[in-house]
Amino acid sequence: MAYIEPDKIGDPRSSPTDGLALDVLLPLAIGFLTSPDPDVSISSLKEDLRRLATEDPLDSLLVTVIGGGLAFYMAERDHNPACKSPWDGILYIATSLSVGYDNLFPATAAGHALAAAVHSFGPALADRAFDPPAAVAVAAAAATATAASTAAAASDDAAAVNRAILARLEDIVRLLEART
Repeated sequence: MAYIEPDKIGDPRSSPTDGLALDVLLPLAIGFLTSPDPDVSISSLKEDLRRLATEDPLDSLLVTVIGGGLAFYMAERDHNPACKSPWDGILYIATSLSVGYDNLFPATAAGHALAAAVHSFGPALADRAFDPPAAVAVAAAAATATAASTAAAASDDAAAVNRAILARLEDIVRLLEART
């Protein structure tokens, strides 16, 4: 991985890919993207990530913050003097989910890749953190549908009772009119 001198961190002239062998990563990326195996395709990866994010959004956010923070720390700890502890990585990833404010900047290619992923997908993940898990949402939708059909049936029953009361009142009025 590339090392960026501490005074060059954040300097747009320093490249996080200096010294990174992109010629090694390119065949791996092409192989992954063109794999005939449906279990190794980009589509299956996207489907799995979407499923995990909707199954329990809060768990997904916690895994992103803690797992991503630890991965960021592991990538940066030997190359970035500002990343001194796992907490620094966790704080960096957590702030990257929203405003991105921190005094820490990635200095390695892996750190930049993690930052790019979290900056791209983190805000949407954080936005849905308090959505109900998918199972709860499905159960709530089913309960709402059941309640709606029950309410409709109750409304039909109430209308039938009202018609019967109205018919009885009309009978009473006819009887009273017949007496006079």
